[in-house]
Amino acid sequence: MTEDLIALGAERTRLSPQQVRLTLAGALGLLDKHAAPDRLNELYAAVPGAEALARSPEGRPKPGGGLFGGLMKSAGGVSGAAMADAMGLLGRLSKAGVEKSDLKALLPVVQTEVRERTGKDVLRETVESVPGVGALLAERG
Repeated sequence: MTEDLIALGAERTRLSPQQVRLTLAGALGLLDKHAAPDRLNELYAAVPGAEALARSPEGRPKPGGGLFGGLMKSAGGVSGAAMADAMGLLGRLSKAGVEKSDLKALLPVVQTEVRERTGKDVLRETVESVPGVGALLAERG
């Protein structure tokens, strides 16, 4: 299913398949590290290939986020570490030509497709389980 999500994301955004893969891998890698295990396991069961993509080299969170990210990580506890990793991912994605506007275009495509295929908003629920920052990242609206 992840290959279908990558193709669909590239079709419906301005991103290349490689950029979509990097974005999904990075996002899933963050979830793999920070989301609640029960939600994460439900996501992996519902989306074939998601676990492998999350644990691929491109999915592993990398140090980054600059000085502010380092401060967040050291002072912010669990939620600070998640935010620092997210900032590092944003930096990596930016270097690959993926901007915040691209993320805002891609997330609804992936979320809708996962919901239609699984009958549940398992992706949003997994994102919301990230301590301290999940509700912010999920942007209910």
